[in-house]
Amino acid sequence: MGKANTAVNTWLSDNRRFADLFNGTVFGGKQVILPEDLEGLDRETDIIVTGKDNTSRDLQRYRDIVKQWKKGPFFAVLACESQDRIHYAMPVRNMLYDGLSYTEQIRTVWKEDKYHRSNPAGGQASHPRLTGEEYFSRFRKTDRIFPVITLVFYYDLKKWDGAVELYDMFHFDGQTDTEAETFDLLRTYLPNYRVNLIDAGNMENINRFHTDLQQIFGVLQYRGKKDELRSYMLENRDYFGQVDVETYYALQSFLHSEKILKEVEISQGKERIDMCQALEDIYADGVRAGEKAGEKAGEKTGRAQERLKIISKMLQENFSASTIKKCTDATDEELQNARNLIEKMSVQTS
Repeated sequence: MGKANTAVNTWLSDNRRFADLFNGTVFGGKQVILPEDLEGLDRETDIIVTGKDNTSRDLQRYRDIVKQWKKGPFFAVLACESQDRIHYAMPVRNMLYDGLSYTEQIRTVWKEDKYHRSNPAGGQASHPRLTGEEYFSRFRKTDRIFPVITLVFYYDLKKWDGAVELYDMFHFDGQTDTEAETFDLLRTYLPNYRVNLIDAGNMENINRFHTDLQQIFGVLQYRGKKDELRSYMLENRDYFGQVDVETYYALQSFLHSEKILKEVEISQGKERIDMCQALEDIYADGVRAGEKAGEKAGEKTGRAQERLKIISKMLQENFSASTIKKCTDATDEELQNARNLIEKMSVQTS
């Protein structure tokens, strides 16, 4: 995982933001998931898949953020994958992650069932005997697993142009009526998988978010627009004037500003950071750099003009071109410019 994704994942892992991300995306802003109902889960899924030929293969995957949500008897697994670039096979990638999560649940249920069968309470079997089909399935007919919902949090500058569902990855563009009819029939029997995409820089109706996600989604709309970005932060100074360090690092990743990251490293003791002042400092640095560049350009122009006067004077004193080149290292272009200047001056005085 890169430095940028680490900063973003750390920021999004906060239970208040994580709940708000799902409430705003899945429930339209309704406060269904409460922060206190969330608990972190192990990000690693490591399972052994055994084929019909009894050969085994280890599968190991790491999810960016994964939490369990328990609301009374209801339980769900909520996951978020952060992306700093487009993944054109995202539907298949997410489908694999979710499939592994379900497989892990089935394995856990089976292990618990096996334990209770091996350790009956009070000498009595706590579970009825397994049927042949249940033993073959490693899953009882009455067993249940929990839904897995995955969001993809994409925050690069480029608008997402990849597949957002499995069907997008197929060649379903029928050229004839017969082909179109065939593809429609295939869809009936071919399960689709949809990506729950959050294109952070192109969010609409950001008012459905109730934490600082709203301010962050707002500022991301002005990336690459320095003056508008500065204005937005100043208009929302109550927030950006005192962000915590985690938010500051996340903003560095969102805005692709390496300078901001270096400033935080210098002042690690701070708990709250004035993002507006940091942006003003960067803006001021740019102005000063422009002024210095202008001064250097002015000095260079002045030297060139003085040099042109010297060459013109030597031409007027009837020095030959070869002598002038030898004494001043003048180029043919400079000699011609000097001649043009003498001619212009003579026209003006005549």
